[in-house]
Amino acid sequence: MRKKILIVEDSPTVLGMLKDVFENEGYNVLPAETGEDGVKMAKSDKPDLVIIDTVLPGIDGFEVCRKIKSEGASRAAKIIIITGNVDAVDAEKALDSGADDYCAKTSDFSNLVAAIKKLA
Repeated sequence: MRKKILIVEDSPTVLGMLKDVFENEGYNVLPAETGEDGVKMAKSDKPDLVIIDTVLPGIDGFEVCRKIKSEGASRAAKIIIITGNVDAVDAEKALDSGADDYCAKTSDFSNLVAAIKKLA
């Protein structure tokens, strides 16, 4: 069975690119465009891995991470927080919120693919 990756990203363009990248890597991709939807999908779909952008409408990616990690069955999911704002404070906040890794968003996504292979 293919592993499931939940991607929580509000940009349809970035979400589409990430979906293509990870489907080509053999993963089943579940897209969510808001933090609230991401939390709900983590509970209902029980993904193996969750990728969360820091900046989302409504609750931010750090809060999404905390909520997913505090929920029973979804607590086992590995979480990577991604951001376009590379900042040491964000990296620390990501780890403090329960993320397993933190990656900068780049145009080729190679660092994100490597992080997922390490965790999955």
